Order: sequence, then structure tokens, then C-alpha cells
Amino acid sequence: MHCLRVFSVILTFTLCLSVTSAIVNAQGNPRPLAPGVLETIPIDLNPRDMHSLPMMMPGMQATEYVPKTHPAEATLYGQGHRVILYRDNVWEYEFSFIGLRQARVRVPDAKGQLINKNFWYLVYRIRNTGKTMTYAKVKQNPEFDHIKHDLRYDQLVAAEKINFRPQFTLTGWVEGRGKYQKVEYPSVVNPVAAYRIRQLEDPNQVLLDTEQMVEAEIPMAKNDADPGVWGVAIWEDVNPRLDFVSVYVQGLSNAYRLNRQQPNQPSKLKTLQLNFWRPGDVVAEKRDDVEFGIPLVDKPEEQIEICKRYALPGPVIHVYEEDKLAEKEVLVGEVDADIDFDTLQSRITPLMDMGKLPPEVVAALARSGVKVDQNAAVTTVTDGDKWRFSDGGRSFVVQVKPMFWEPLFGKIRFINTLEHLWIYR
Repeated sequence: MHCLRVFSVILTFTLCLSVTSAIVNAQGNPRPLAPGVLETIPIDLNPRDMHSLPMMMPGMQATEYVPKTHPAEATLYGQGHRVILYRDNVWEYEFSFIGLRQARVRVPDAKGQLINKNFWYLVYRIRNTGKTMTYAKVKQNPEFDHIKHDLRYDQLVAAEKINFRPQFTLTGWVEGRGKYQKVEYPSVVNPVAAYRIRQLEDPNQVLLDTEQMVEAEIPMAKNDADPGVWGVAIWEDVNPRLDFVSVYVQGLSNAYRLNRQQPNQPSKLKTLQLNFWRPGDVVAEKRDDVEFGIPLVDKPEEQIEICKRYALPGPVIHVYEEDKLAEKEVLVGEVDADIDFDTLQSRITPLMDMGKLPPEVVAALARSGVKVDQNAAVTTVTDGDKWRFSDGGRSFVVQVKPMFWEPLFGKIRFINTLEHLWIYR
């Protein structure tokens, strides 16, 4: 029995080695794909990827005081609470994929015995198109909608200075006893499953796993026909009742957002969210189609359900300070509009319609080093949408900005494409 067990372990190890070798050695040319099979996500380079809003300098310790001969803003405390941090040379890979699919394959278990197991997988392609975003020069307190003339696009960053460190996470909801529960699965590295998947998709197409992709060289694409580098993300032990599915992909960009509320906490990484819909069940689950996108619904209660299940970011409230000398409005704060799904009304904006300044707006400005009187009078420009207020000789504009959806006449209006989202996570 002991000899059989050792033989089983050796056989499994040998099988894994042979599979790994086969993955990186393709024979022949990959078969061409029909039009529409490969879904390419447009590169999204946003000026907000390059700078933070005004914030406290991370790690700074300074005492607040009011000097006799200088304004408080000139002290170390005052200057350290209105710091804008910039990131130069923001790059982003082009990401393409061929559906979210399932496969039932024979793989060795922990004891080396072959078993049939169901896997979810995503075959994808990475290309370095060379597109980046760089500042020629930086202005103090820029509002990103007004600084495009200060940006330089497509400044090449050497391929060896960027690399793809992929992180794939599959999330979804499982219904049980009339309630939904959210579940989350990180991708796994399984050379045997990757080999079997490659045989199903295209034996001549090299598919790197997430560990191999870290070591892979991704050269600059010469043209639109450049093949790029192909990989596969794999998930195992996925609940067969899963629906409302999203795949989160990190590592495609070096852009991030600092945690302004807690500067010492980890930053949020720019993340590609791919949304899928699976109207299936536990019977012959690998035959169930996983559709790219979200269900099309018209009833308000179903629209609310979609917003919740796919964690679609709702409207935010932007606070601008009017720079009269430069004749522009500078973004200095933002806060979630906090939409109540029972009423489809913001919990914050009614206060401003009543002429009062919400504490959330005061706190958002405080994080930017701007102290305002919470009793400052607010003037409505547009009900539920835009307001103005002044304090200490400074003028501010507050406005609701939709992200991916907004309430409209008792329903929800979805904005732009919801098949994929660029978020910070």
C-alpha cells in the first residue's frame, strides 16, 4: 500500500510537470477567432488616476495653531492638510477575453487520485499598447475636467518597467431559503486544469496561469494585429447556484486612489469589473451559458436588485471651490450621495434644499483641509442637484454627479455600459 501511494504521488508530480511543459510549448499556429468572439475592453486613462484630492499628508504630525503674523494656512499644519499627491507615468494594459465558461475535467486530488471536477475559467489576452498618461507640468489644486491641456498622452514607458501582476476574483450571489448571500472566490493555479482547458479551447494557443503571467514578458504591441500574451484565470469549488456574477481584475494599471479618510490604510487599486449573468441551476451546470452583461429589467424593484447585486456605484456629491482669479471651479471634496433604495431619494441632498449644510459635506471639506461653518446658509440653484454657499470669503458649489445610475421619476436610469466598469477596490 505504501508503495502504491508513493507511485501515485510520483505519477501526479510527473503529470503536473508534463502539463506545465505542454502549456508553454505550443505546436502550430493558434486558430483565428471569428469576429465578435474576443471582447476587448477600451483603455480608460483618466486624469483623476494621476492626482488625489486635497488631503492630509500621510504620516505627518503637526500641531494646529493660529500664528499672530501669518495666516493659519501658512503653518506646517495648514499646509500639510491641503496636500495634493500626484502620480506620473500612469500606464494601463489592454485587456481582452473570450467569455466566462465552465469545464468538467479529470484532475488529481490531494491523494493523487483522478476525479472529475467542475472549473470556471476565463481565457484572456494582455497587450501593451504603450498608452500612458503623463504631466508636462502640474498646477496647484487642478480640477481634472479643466487640465487636459497640461497632460501628455502616449508617452512610452519601457516595457521592462511595467509588469502584469494579475489578481482575479470571482464574486456572485447564491440564493437559499429566499435570501441571497454573497460569495467570493480567488483564482487558483492548477496546471492540469489549465492544460485540459487549453485542449478544449485551442491546443495551439499558449495559456499562462497567473504565476507564469507575472514572469512573462509583455512586449510593446507593434500594431492592432499583434497577438499579445494569452492567459487563463481558473476558479474551483464554485457554488453551482451562483448568479449575478462579477469578475474583478487587478494589475492592469498602476493607478490607485489614496484612502483620504484613513491615510495610513491601504490604497484602493484601479480595478476592471466584468459583469455576467447566469440564468442556470445545479443540473448540468457546465452547459449553462454565462452571458456577458447584466439582465435587462424595467421594474423599479428589479432595477434596485441589479444595483445591489453588481455593487454599481451610485451618484456622488462633488464640492467645488470657486477660484475667481483663474475663473474655474476646483474639486476639493466628494461624498457618496447615499441613495435610500426604499424612497430612491438621497439622504443628504434634502438638507441642502432646506438651506442647510449636511455634516457629510462639512466632513469631506475638512479632509481637504477646508474648515467651513456648518451653519453656513445654502442657496439652491437646482432642486436636488446643485447648490451654492459661502463662508469666510470663500465660495463653494455643490453638485450631484451620476456614476453608473441615478434615480429618475421613481425608477432608475442606468448610465453608459454596465458590462464592464472601471472602479477602485
